Amino acid sequence: MVLNGEIRRARVRAYYETNPLMVSSPFGGVDGINEPLLEQVLSRLDIRLAGKRILDVGCGRGFAGDFVRKCGGTYSGVDFVQSRSGFPFVMGDAAKLPFADGSFDGVFCIDAFEHFPESGGTALEFYRVLRPGGFVFLSVPNYANVAGVVKFCCERWGGYRRMTWAPFRRWQPQEYERPITARFVRKAFRGAGFVLMRRIGYGAEVGLGLFPWVAHRKMPEWAQFRLERLFAAAGPAVARVWPGSSLHQFWKIER
Repeated sequence: MVLNGEIRRARVRAYYETNPLMVSSPFGGVDGINEPLLEQVLSRLDIRLAGKRILDVGCGRGFAGDFVRKCGGTYSGVDFVQSRSGFPFVMGDAAKLPFADGSFDGVFCIDAFEHFPESGGTALEFYRVLRPGGFVFLSVPNYANVAGVVKFCCERWGGYRRMTWAPFRRWQPQEYERPITARFVRKAFRGAGFVLMRRIGYGAEVGLGLFPWVAHRKMPEWAQFRLERLFAAAGPAVARVWPGSSLHQFWKIER
């Protein structure tokens, strides 16, 4: 069954309202944000925030705002689910952002893009609200690896509905999880008019990209512990050589 965008958005909204612990990413998000990791990734991508107007699309609980302001930037968040009471943000849709053209210097989209039904329309909106020379900082899962093969097999034969498998929280089904790849990202953003793109892998999640069973709910703890140690040691070197090996990739995409 093919669902239209409105039905899909309603289902995703209901999912996150009833599964608040899924509002997370490699940077955290449930109880706070991993500032050292975010600082390291932004530095590697040559992203500076001082004096910049940043829009966080799919902002979740909005903890990125603390980091942006600490770095000297100004922050606005937009989401279609209220994940934290008292957090000031704008209720809105990523495919129809409630902001004027050229309002921001940068857009953050941290582990939300894969849940948006209209990827091309969302990229166009990012382009529209950015000033000339602005950038998108994108963090997305990457399925151009073994995890992608497992996702395909689980959704076809393993009891998961289409676009619901992910290795997060012991393979808990998602409501909508696109099989994002580097090719998918490039196609969506080039189609919107972006020209410069740079990506890096995440060494800590090479294990999830190449052996996602490490996070399976039936994986014995002793085996999980040893596998995690192995991948923690080898992952950074593997990710530098093959960014697509890691489950997550981080992008700087320039207008």
